[in-house]
Formats: sequence, C-alpha cells, structure tokens
Amino acid sequence: MVSEGKYIVASGPVIIENGKLLVIKDSKDGFYKIPGGTVEEQDKNDLEKTCKREFKEETNGEIGIIEKLSTMILDKNPKTGEKMKIELHHYRAKLKNKKDIKPLPPVQEIRWLDINEIKQEKYIVAPNINFLIERGEIGNIK
Repeated sequence: MVSEGKYIVASGPVIIENGKLLVIKDSKDGFYKIPGGTVEEQDKNDLEKTCKREFKEETNGEIGIIEKLSTMILDKNPKTGEKMKIELHHYRAKLKNKKDIKPLPPVQEIRWLDINEIKQEKYIVAPNINFLIERGEIGNIK
C-alpha cells in the first residue's frame, strides 16, 4: 500500500457476448481496455453509477449491472510507473442498446475481442483484463 501520492478509484463494466469482450482504445493508451473511468464527487459512494455513467460517456451505451466482480488494486501506474494507489472495480454488465454504441472522444475504437484470442496474447490488453481472466471472471461466461 502506498502511503503518499495519488489515490484513484475507477469503475467499469465487463460486457461479454458470444465469447467476446467489449473493449475500447483511446489516444492515451496503446492497448485495449475495459470501458470505464474514475469516480467523480457526486458518485463517490456509488461505484455502479460511475460504471454506467462512464460507459455512457465513452460509448453512448446503456448497461444493466449483473454482479460485482473482483477489484484489482495497483500500487503504481502501469503505463508510467508512478507510485500511486489505483483501485479498479469491475461489474459484469449487459449491454442494452448495442445498435447505438459508438466511440465518443477521446475513445477512438470500440471492439469485440475474442476471449480465446486474448488468452493467446493476440492483442495488447490492459492488465486488469488479464487479471480477470486469471481469476476466471472473464472467459467462463458466454
């Protein structure tokens, strides 16, 4: 645990359909990641609300939360190596308006990645995707 520095709490949906995981890519990172983002003051006690709001802001998508998944806790920024505490909260969710999703800036791409291909390292993905695969929380749901 880091005693000084930044403390970030983020929340995002894990949406799986037909063995594929919905991911995004933006200009900030060179990898695919689960949509989502940081908790804002008005949502500080409601991570599910953050999950829904962030997904809507990034993809124009509406979701329904199914269940809470594991939380990944990092002690440094995986991209910069900067010491900080990052809590990544994940929720299994169902997409309600598939036909309406589109990338909203800064998101550049929305894609459905085959989970077996992710496991075979055919894509560069965020560390929390591999974390959830290792825990059996991605890959066992169709």
